[in-house]
Amino acid sequence: MNNINALRRSELCNGLNDNELEMLATIFHSRQVNRNEIILKEGEPSNDLYIIARGRVKVVMTSSANPGDMEKIVTLRDNEIYGEFALLDGSTRSASVITEEDSFFLYTDYLDFHRFMEENEHIGFIIMKNLAKILTAKLRKTNFEMRNGAH
Repeated sequence: MNNINALRRSELCNGLNDNELEMLATIFHSRQVNRNEIILKEGEPSNDLYIIARGRVKVVMTSSANPGDMEKIVTLRDNEIYGEFALLDGSTRSASVITEEDSFFLYTDYLDFHRFMEENEHIGFIIMKNLAKILTAKLRKTNFEMRNGAH
């Protein structure tokens, strides 16, 4: 799979032209992962941002009601991102991510990402604006679910 095409389909890259996508692609790596593999573990340090180029993952957290059990929070699919919290604040992982099918990811780490954003301010502005929209949508969805008793 072409990394530039995968970036083009991601919400994170909305508004970037072909030249900007090519520049951004230089900081992303690719990774093929089999079904049922743990990509990230809750509580562990990690600073990578992932884009699901193809596949499906579940995001799970330790249950507060039944310690030791895992609670599924959400399923993420093609073109969605995860790992954005740690990329922004460098904190440990707030949840675990497990593949539900064979998947193909693009990923970048904190240092490469921030260095690129500083060196390419226009692209950085667009990406951070898109990231704010993605996080706002996730927060609104969580608020709606909490209000309606989904969690």
